[in-house]
Amino acid sequence: MMANSNDVGKLYLWTYQEDNGSPPPPGSIEGWHLTADAATCARLSRALEDLSTGMRTEPETFAVSPAPPIVVSVTNGPGKARSARELRIVRARDPRHFSLEERDGVLTITAGRERLDEIRENVIRIPDNEGDFTMIPDQENAAPDQNLSFWWLLS
Repeated sequence: MMANSNDVGKLYLWTYQEDNGSPPPPGSIEGWHLTADAATCARLSRALEDLSTGMRTEPETFAVSPAPPIVVSVTNGPGKARSARELRIVRARDPRHFSLEERDGVLTITAGRERLDEIRENVIRIPDNEGDFTMIPDQENAAPDQNLSFWWLLS
């Protein structure tokens, strides 16, 4: 499902970069950050459920809006953020698989059934002004850029 320009709603997906363009150092707010308005959370929730249950097998794609300063400020992190331009969600065979890969402005979340359900649970909580949840891969020593944090939407 590709969100088109007529869709109502906003999805924000960003990461922080140091001044030299490298990822943030350990101990800072690492990984990717996601928030959205209620309409987009509902669309994301349906897509995640369809992927989790196997009703959809093809990847789901969503347009991402550049995160404005008010949105980025929710993390109390460094102010220099870089937004993805698109989110792609792919179902993995392993139910516990969870990984993130960014290429050319497209962030791909590859997740198995259990992790898709976990993402969905976090997305559902965003419109209730709940946030500050982070998902990480199960494997030890996963790179910090594999973290996905969910935040309430400041507007």
